[in-house]
Amino acid sequence: MAIELDHGGTGFQQARATTTVFVVWLPRKSAHWYLPGPRITSEKQVCVDDACVYAAALVQQPPVRTWTHWLGLAVDAAEEVIRTESIRRNENPQQKAQRADEASWNPTDIHLTLFCLVAIAVFSFLNVMMLVEAYGEWQRHGAVLVCHPKTAIGTYLQGWKAVGYAASLAAPLLIALKALYTMVTRVHRPGFFLQLSLEGLAWAGAMYGLHHARQTLIDSVQRAC
Repeated sequence: MAIELDHGGTGFQQARATTTVFVVWLPRKSAHWYLPGPRITSEKQVCVDDACVYAAALVQQPPVRTWTHWLGLAVDAAEEVIRTESIRRNENPQQKAQRADEASWNPTDIHLTLFCLVAIAVFSFLNVMMLVEAYGEWQRHGAVLVCHPKTAIGTYLQGWKAVGYAASLAAPLLIALKALYTMVTRVHRPGFFLQLSLEGLAWAGAMYGLHHARQTLIDSVQRAC
């Protein structure tokens, strides 16, 4: 069977689109039908549930003369899942866990990754520049000197206060590095959206909280610049 689905685009693509799905029924229902996650890409999706195999031409309307090609993809996939069913049935728990954690393409993960990358890159760059500036002040004056541009009053941080100032700038960078690691290793895997969202919230919370802590520290020690 071939089905043409009219639908709205995902993410930033809000235009209407049509996706053509080619369906092949399997001989019986089974929880052990399986196809690898990499069969799903940005242009083509070949997947299986407990009863059918689906070959979808994503956001495409293939000409009728090419339908035999797409139906052939679905039939080949159906033959594969039938052939490998006994292997999946006899998998040990570790093999099942590895299979459940396979990467599978979806548009949501890419959009979230791009959003987080832009935010982290901008604010982490500012943090690094402030750290470099603080290090330069320490090298020249033996303290972190923060002068206010409109007054002659500034902040002269020494000892644990200078260390606290630097730590407040460095701590969010560690969370950002963990988020980058998650983006590289977990994108398109189960739970990626939730994990990266939580790490993004932790990073944003740390940036906000440490900014106020840093400001309190600066306000506590003032002197003429």
